[in-house]
Amino acid sequence: MPGIRRYSIMKRILLYFMLFLPLFSLAQSNSSIIKIGKLVLEGRKSFYFSKGDSSASLIIDTLIMKDKSKLFFTNKKKINLVVNHAQIGKDCVIFGTDGKNNGTDLNLSMNFIALKSLYINVSGEEAKIANRHFDNGNGGQVVLNYVSGGKKPQTTDKRGAGYVSISNKAGGNLVNPQTDMAVIMDRLRNGTAGRPLGQFPQGRVYSGNMGRDGKATIKAVSSLPN
Repeated sequence: MPGIRRYSIMKRILLYFMLFLPLFSLAQSNSSIIKIGKLVLEGRKSFYFSKGDSSASLIIDTLIMKDKSKLFFTNKKKINLVVNHAQIGKDCVIFGTDGKNNGTDLNLSMNFIALKSLYINVSGEEAKIANRHFDNGNGGQVVLNYVSGGKKPQTTDKRGAGYVSISNKAGGNLVNPQTDMAVIMDRLRNGTAGRPLGQFPQGRVYSGNMGRDGKATIKAVSSLPN
């Protein structure tokens, strides 16, 4: 009888977890949405967002970027950013990288209350000869949705109001094959006997191939996503 009773208790515990685990998982996934009431970046100051998972969703009610301020997304593969009220000063920058030489994929939805000039940089980075843990990076994919009732961004007149520049080129443009081969051969010669790749990061010779360019889309929307 005690064995039957223990089996019954264990069966009830298992049923409890089967019923409530989906709800717990849903709560965990919803917690990845970060909400910020107001974020103010003073002139020439930088704000770094690097905590959490490699992908994140942010909802900012009011974002104020004063002249030459910078918003950095580091170690992020993908960012969804919604800004209900965006006040962007002159020569402001949004930068994103996944920490492995690739640019961050950015899905931006903004209601521009003010917009002087904004530079979005998610270019692929160069693999550096001194520490090539990763290959030449890919440029990030960028989608910029702006509310049609707010300030309209433009991409042609750099000195005009509302200028937006998106840079998401591939990494690898600065690669010099001759120089790289000379360094590689020198490291092979100086490697420990029996370990020819001992002088290379992670014991590998990096790929000198170019990364891939990203794509950029700017479009008007009637309202921001909820």
